[in-house]
Amino acid sequence: MNSFRNSVIEDARVLTADYLPNEMVARDSERQEIARNLRPMTEDQPPIDMLIYGPPGTGKTSMARYVVEELKSKMFANSAYVNCFSHKSKFEIFYEMLDKKLTVPRDGTSTEKVIQLFREKVRDSPTVIIVDEADQVVDDEVMFELSKLNNTGLIMIANDSNVFGHFDSRVRSRLSGVRKIHFRSYSVDQIVEILKRRREHGLRTDSVSDKQLKAIAKAADGDARVGLNSLRTAAQESEKQGNENITDKIIEQSVEVSKSRTRISSLERLNKHQKTVYEILEENGRMKMGNIYQSYCEQIDDNKSKRTIRRYMNKMEAYEVIDSEGAKKAKRYALAD
Repeated sequence: MNSFRNSVIEDARVLTADYLPNEMVARDSERQEIARNLRPMTEDQPPIDMLIYGPPGTGKTSMARYVVEELKSKMFANSAYVNCFSHKSKFEIFYEMLDKKLTVPRDGTSTEKVIQLFREKVRDSPTVIIVDEADQVVDDEVMFELSKLNNTGLIMIANDSNVFGHFDSRVRSRLSGVRKIHFRSYSVDQIVEILKRRREHGLRTDSVSDKQLKAIAKAADGDARVGLNSLRTAAQESEKQGNENITDKIIEQSVEVSKSRTRISSLERLNKHQKTVYEILEENGRMKMGNIYQSYCEQIDDNKSKRTIRRYMNKMEAYEVIDSEGAKKAKRYALAD
């Protein structure tokens, strides 16, 4: 019998940013609004489509998933989820939302066939579709196809409330009635409360103090994911060292590791147009938008409009891949420190 006992971690699952808790902190009004928009589905009526927007790490995805699971506990309904930062093409987006992917071969299946299978899926029962990172969608036809589906509720998640501005008039018209729900950055105290609950269910309670949780929360700067990832990294490092308590030094190091990993993850998920902008700024330093776009067009054959590139850059700025200084036409961009 193995007598090894974890010194810090009691349930590692609870420490992940993707873990869905039994209740959400400081988002009750947002939860009620999402639930209110979906409630018509319980009476066999069409729900109200939504755009949930706000900075990274503010609980947008977790709350959407949480409310959908609440709905599914009250009625028979399907759900589909896709993260468009990871899945960018029309085929990839619809393929990811199929729950029968194991029986639908990726190779040799056309985009049209995948969309047909998805239509059949949502035709059979009410379905809530969560489109995460909707501001990364490149193909207008993706949003047009989703907006046409009957028997569905559409929840789109983005950083910017003006996410639909670059789509063609057909899409803008169909999505003009969506309800917008703003998720603001968490306060330090709210992130502390989130961390306390994860400590309660995932760690030995006395392994990390309230003071240390507050230090993590301050460093997270409103992003709960950074806070959670910092706590998990600190707990894992303490386990590795055989400590029974998480030290201040380990916390300080873990915050830096978490921020670095978050930035690297964002870089890896950029589309080719964003990567080109990144390389231009890496080579030239701080630049105005006009000069960036000129260099971009010289390097990319299938270049996007200036408006789309600006939207892509707003996304990069939200994830702290780049930063900007100045206002309007005088604004200049550079890689984030």
